[in-house]
Amino acid sequence: MTADEFRTYLRHSVAAYADDLVRNVKLSPEAARARSTAVLHELLPEGLGTRDHWIEVAEDEDGERVGVLWYARRGTPAGDIAYLFDIEVEEAARGRGHGRRIMELFEREVSALGLGRIELNVFGHNDVARGLYEGLGYVEMSRQLFKDLDAG
Repeated sequence: MTADEFRTYLRHSVAAYADDLVRNVKLSPEAARARSTAVLHELLPEGLGTRDHWIEVAEDEDGERVGVLWYARRGTPAGDIAYLFDIEVEEAARGRGHGRRIMELFEREVSALGLGRIELNVFGHNDVARGLYEGLGYVEMSRQLFKDLDAG
């Protein structure tokens, strides 16, 4: 990913994560945008040069951009893992198996790094992503639930 691509990716990611926060955490759009911006800048303080983070552009066999992948090495009590922060297939390229291929390549990269586990978060409303991960053998580790109440 080039520096220009990263700037575009960061703007898109801030907006997309803010949308998820509005939908799932019930933040106001303004608060969600502020939180999203803060989280992404905290996670990537050095941008593309942030240690143990990889942000990669995925291309098809013709060299056309079909998506992006962002992951990091993270320490856990059980040892280092790969944490998948983002996978996104370009809208025009969806429905053609690119997400599965990106994930399979990602799994090979993680294995080559000597990491034996991948973890990720997926919001409950994202049925497409959930289906992709489950189809690749990912297992649910926890579940958070909520219920909005009429406070009146």
